[in-house]
Amino acid sequence: MKKAYKIANFRLPLVLALSLAAGVAVAYAFAVYRAEFIWMIAAVPLTAVIFIVCALVTRSWKPMLFCALACALFITGVFYAGGVLYSYESSSVRTGELCYISGVVKSRGETSSGGTYLILSDAVTEYGGLDGDIIIYIDEQTEGYARTGYKVRVSGVVEKYDLFCYGELNYRAADGIKYYANACGDLNSEYAFSLFGGIREGIYAVLYENCDYETAAVAYAMLTGDTGDMSLQTLSSFRYGGVAHIFAVSGLHIGVLFGVLSALASFLRINKKISFAAIIILIFLYAGVCGFTPSSVRAAVMCTVAAAAKLLYAKYDSLNALSVAVIILLLLNPLNLFDVGFVLSVSAMLGIIFLSPNIRRLLLRTKLPRGLCGGIAVSAGAQAATFPALLLTFGYVSGAGIILNVLVLPLLSALYVVTFAAVVICAVVAPLASFMSSALLPLSAVINFFVTFGFENSLISGFGGWWTALFVFAAIFALSDKFNLCRSARAIACALCAVCFATCTVLGGAVFGSETRIVVGAYYDGGMVLVRNAEGNVLIVTDGMYTGRLTSFINRYCPLGADKVIILGGEGAAEYVYELDYDFADIYLPPDGIVLPAPDGSTAHYESSFELCGTHYSFVDGYTLRASAGGVDFAVCAGRYIDIQSTDLLITLYENTSCNAATQVCFDGKDGDYDVYSQGCLQFIADNGKLVLTGLVPAP
Repeated sequence: MKKAYKIANFRLPLVLALSLAAGVAVAYAFAVYRAEFIWMIAAVPLTAVIFIVCALVTRSWKPMLFCALACALFITGVFYAGGVLYSYESSSVRTGELCYISGVVKSRGETSSGGTYLILSDAVTEYGGLDGDIIIYIDEQTEGYARTGYKVRVSGVVEKYDLFCYGELNYRAADGIKYYANACGDLNSEYAFSLFGGIREGIYAVLYENCDYETAAVAYAMLTGDTGDMSLQTLSSFRYGGVAHIFAVSGLHIGVLFGVLSALASFLRINKKISFAAIIILIFLYAGVCGFTPSSVRAAVMCTVAAAAKLLYAKYDSLNALSVAVIILLLLNPLNLFDVGFVLSVSAMLGIIFLSPNIRRLLLRTKLPRGLCGGIAVSAGAQAATFPALLLTFGYVSGAGIILNVLVLPLLSALYVVTFAAVVICAVVAPLASFMSSALLPLSAVINFFVTFGFENSLISGFGGWWTALFVFAAIFALSDKFNLCRSARAIACALCAVCFATCTVLGGAVFGSETRIVVGAYYDGGMVLVRNAEGNVLIVTDGMYTGRLTSFINRYCPLGADKVIILGGEGAAEYVYELDYDFADIYLPPDGIVLPAPDGSTAHYESSFELCGTHYSFVDGYTLRASAGGVDFAVCAGRYIDIQSTDLLITLYENTSCNAATQVCFDGKDGDYDVYSQGCLQFIADNGKLVLTGLVPAP
C-alpha cells in the first residue's frame, strides 16, 4: 500500500509548546489593551469549540487526546500568564515611604552611570514581605560591601515598577524584579552561605586577583553571563562584532561543558547511568551559578533530553527537545516568552535545527573540511534566525558578525574551555593561581582585537518592523529538511518571502508625496522626535536621553539614518553632544547656550532660526523649539515652562497647561492626549494641514 504523503512529521511536544506560548501571548494582548481579567474566561469556550470540531472531524482517540492536551496548555498559558501579569500591578507592601529593607543578595552589578546595584530576593520591610525581587541602587556615599549570597539591611523608599513602560513589557518584570529603591544611609551586611553565590564568589576572586581588570571582567562574563563589570566600550565592541552572545550562557557554553564532561566520563570508563546523573547535576549546578537564565536552562534541558535518549537507546529529536525546554521555561515563568535572552536563544536553536543541516550538505560538496562546514552551517543558521529579533531589539545587526562568528567563534569556544579549566584548577590548587594571567593571554589578545577595530561601521539597519520575522522564518521553514517540499515549491516560497521582505522594507522606510512623518519616542527623563519627509530626516532630542535607546530609535524608524540633530536642554545641550553615540554631520544648538567645539566630523550651529529638509525651525528658548511641516505647526519642549500660546501639536517632557494645543503628547507623563510612557512610540502624519495618528495604539 502506498504510504501517505506528509509535508511534515507530527511532533506533539512542538504542538504543546506552541499552544502554551499562544495562551501566554493572548494574556499579554489582554494586558496591553487594558482588558479586564474576567474576559479571559472567553478562552474556555474557544478551546471547547476547537475540541468539538476536532472530535467531529476525526473519530480516533489519539487526535482527540492530543487536541485536549493542546487546549489544556493553551488555557493554562492564558490564565497562568494573565495571573502573573495582573498581579504585577498590585503591591504586597506599602510603597512611597522610607523603611528598612532586608534580603539576600541575588546578584550585583554596575549601572550605565557607574553606580552599583544589588538585586535582593526574599526581601522584607517592616510593612511585610515583598512579593517579588527588589533592586537597590547604591551611590558612592553609601558605605558597606555585599556580594552574591550576603544578607543585607538598608533603608530606602520602596517603589514599584510599572508593568509596561514606553509601550513595552518592563524587562524587569520578566526578571521577576517588582520593586526598586535608592539606598539611604549605610549598607549593613553579613555573609550567609549560598551554594551558587559561593561558587560565583570563588570564580570572581580567582579571576580578579590574578588578571587585569578588563580581562577578568570578560572572563567572568563568559563563565557566568554577568557583564556588570565590563566597560561599556568593551561590551559595545563585542556587540558590534556580532559575538556578544558569548556572554549569554547558552548552548555554546552548556554544550561545550556537556561534551567535555561526556568525553571525560567515557575516557574514565564510568558507568553510563552514574555518569549521566553526575553530568546532569553538574550542568544544572552551572546553570544555577549563572542565575538560571532562560538560555542556560534551555540548553541544560536539551542536554538532559539528549543524554536520556542516548542512555535509553532512543532517537534524539532536537526539535522535540527544544519544545520540552520551552514548555518548562514558560511553566517556570510565562513572562520568559518576552525575555530577549529567551527569544534569541530559542530563535538561534530553531535556525540551527531547521536550516543548518541543508547548509552543511551543500558545503560538503565544495570539499571543505567537515568541521569547517559544520561550523559555518551552525553559525549561518543561528544568525539567520536571530536576525529579526536583533533588529527589533537593538535596531541593527552586525555585518562583521557574519564572518566573525565563523572565524572567531571556534576560537572563543576553545578559550571558554581554557578559562573554565583554568579557574577550576586554580581554585583547587591555590599555588597555580599565579599562572592565571598567562593562561588568559589569548583571551586578552581577542579583547584587544575587538576593542581596537570596534566594528561600529559594520552595523546594518533599516529592514522594517516585526513583520520581517514572518518572512525570515517562512523562508527558513521553506529551506528546511523538516518539511517535505519539492525544489520548485521551496524556490517559489523563498522568492515570495524575498519579494515581500523587500517590499515591506522599502515601504517601511519611504515617505510619500508631501507628507511629513513625526515620530515621537522617549526613555526615562528624555525624549526624541524624528521629522521625516521626502527631502530628508531631522532628529530633535532632549539632553540626558539614553544614547543606546536613541541609536535603536534611529535604526528602527529612520532606515536611511539621520545626519542632522537639534538638541534641546539649555546650557547642558552643548555638553550632551559628547555623549551622543551616533555620527551627525550637523548639530543645531540653542543660540544662548554654552559654545563648545563640535566632535570631529560634525559642524555645530548656534542659530535661532533655520530651515532643514524643507521644514522651518526656530528656538523659542534653550528648552523649546517651534516648527512647521506639512501645513501643521508643532513645538517640542524640554523645560517646565513654555512661552507659546497655541500650536497644532505640542510635545513636552513635563506636564504643560500654559499652551493651547490641539493635540498634546507627553514624553514621560500621564497627561495630555497621548502618553509615550504608556503607549510607546507614536507616529503622526502631517499633510496639507491635517494631522493623523497612524498605527494601532493602546489606550493611555
